Amino acid sequence: MKIPRTIFLLQFFTFLYLFTFTLASTEEATALLKWKATFQNQNNTLLASWKLSPVGSKNSSGIGAASSGACRGWYGVICVNDRVNRLNITNAGVIGTLYDFPCSSLPFLEYVDLSMNQLSGTIPPEIGKLTNLVYLDLSTNQISGTIPPQIGALVNLVEARLEKNQLTDHIPPEIGNLINAKIFYAFSNELSGAIPAEIGKMKSLKQLLLYRNNLSGPIPNSIGDLIDLTLLYLYVNKLSGSIPSELGNLENLMDLELSRNQLTGPIPASFGNLRKLQFLNRKDEVTSAFNLTG
Repeated sequence: MKIPRTIFLLQFFTFLYLFTFTLASTEEATALLKWKATFQNQNNTLLASWKLSPVGSKNSSGIGAASSGACRGWYGVICVNDRVNRLNITNAGVIGTLYDFPCSSLPFLEYVDLSMNQLSGTIPPEIGKLTNLVYLDLSTNQISGTIPPQIGALVNLVEARLEKNQLTDHIPPEIGNLINAKIFYAFSNELSGAIPAEIGKMKSLKQLLLYRNNLSGPIPNSIGDLIDLTLLYLYVNKLSGSIPSELGNLENLMDLELSRNQLTGPIPASFGNLRKLQFLNRKDEVTSAFNLTG
């Protein structure tokens, strides 16, 4: 009996679809395993589920998958349409680097949380290939070196957490390309140089925390363009000059911490416009505060 042409084509394209996704899923899994192979602690029990194994069962079309990929019960891995979408291995005891993190092999990755591990080395420039990334958390590790300018390619990023590492050098001006970012944390590092004026392009920012670094130079006037900002923490740096009057444009600002810098001059009169401000600290003594709403 001949198989009707429409049924044959349906089976063919179903097979092609499943083959493509199985191949892609296996490629992603292999790339993650290559990164895992660089870890210093290969006996990590939490990541014991990261392995490829044959699958004997068939799907509804009678087609068997070649192997179980990262979407089959791997710790910290969540998939959408059989593609890796989220990777969350926070506090998993990982000892390693990001050098072999498979940025090119995970094109659908939207969420990455690698916080509270023992990751060292630098942030690779390949991170700019994760263009669908919405959430990035590398905090509380031992990552050193610079923030790569390629981070500016992550235009869909909503939250970036780089705090509590050993990052050095300046904040790249490409940071201004993160126009959808609402949270940017880079506090408790060793960042130096001026805060780039391009930071004023991050119009969606609600929280900007850069305290406990070695940042110097003036506070850029462009921060006054971040009208959605609610938290601005710049304390314990080496910032100098006067406080820009443009900060008085931040009508949603609730908390402003500028203490332990080298700022001069009075609080600008424009701060009278900050009706939502609950706390302002600008002196060198951390205990000195001004409550403008009281």
